[in-house]
Amino acid sequence: MAAPTPSASRSLSSLDLGALLFLGAVWGAAFLFLRIVAREVGPVWAAEARLVVGAAVLAVLFGRRTFTAARGRWVPFLVTGALFSAVPFTLIAIATVTLPAGFTSLLNAATPLFTALIGVAFLGHRLAPRVVVGLVVGIAAVVVLVGWSPLGLDVTTLLAVLAGLGAPASYAVAGNYARAKLADVGPTEIATGMLVAGSLVLLPVAILSGPPAAPALDGVVAILAVGIISTAVAWPIFFRVLRHTTATAASTVTFIVPAFAIAWGAIVLGEPIGPNLVAGSVLILVSLLLVLGIRVRVPAPLARRAFGAARA
Repeated sequence: MAAPTPSASRSLSSLDLGALLFLGAVWGAAFLFLRIVAREVGPVWAAEARLVVGAAVLAVLFGRRTFTAARGRWVPFLVTGALFSAVPFTLIAIATVTLPAGFTSLLNAATPLFTALIGVAFLGHRLAPRVVVGLVVGIAAVVVLVGWSPLGLDVTTLLAVLAGLGAPASYAVAGNYARAKLADVGPTEIATGMLVAGSLVLLPVAILSGPPAAPALDGVVAILAVGIISTAVAWPIFFRVLRHTTATAASTVTFIVPAFAIAWGAIVLGEPIGPNLVAGSVLILVSLLLVLGIRVRVPAPLARRAFGAARA
């Protein structure tokens, strides 16, 4: 997920690396939580509940500072809240009703791909050859995920896939918009304002969708977990990591989330890990490495041993 203030340029510290691993775990779990909640209260109300819980926690802690930062710039905060939370959270919840948690998380990993395409289409960016290859590989990953999926390719499944792809598209637009409009706002203020604005934007849609069903105990636990841990705690941490390192380094959390989502889905919900998930994961990893320009370096001793073995 793109973010607005990639100011620093140093490499990841051990604290930053630990933060990214934590984000991978809790954002991977968010797909599991939403799959539980969306089936009990409906996808729109699941997204609204996540926003309300997360916004309430951050508003108590940082509400005054956020109100000061948002004064005179309510429109950018509302747009950012809609595109960075209300729209993608709802689309993810819709997708998880039909698709396994790990499958949906892999579709969500397309965020950097959409960011690159938006940069070309609207910001005048030029794509290097490796980025073009990465985008092609990313498209192939989606084809593999959908084509090899054991799910029936009916209208419901295809709409769920489109919803799963719509979320990263929304994140990509939001990241570019937030960079332009909210670059001078602190991480906690951006997270707080984003969630409060998102909850206000989505509330009328949730009301129009009809009254929510009463969640069972597991649904209540999932709502609190996704709202507090995967939202209120996670987003300020991500913006902090981004401020302390490079955008490329921070975006490597995209590699981690699907692995955790697949693991949580298999452990908690018994979701199968089929060849489509394995092949899709590999292709998405290759795609992101190419698009982000990350080089995988082999340690010199290991490279020398491998070269020596090849010569022998």
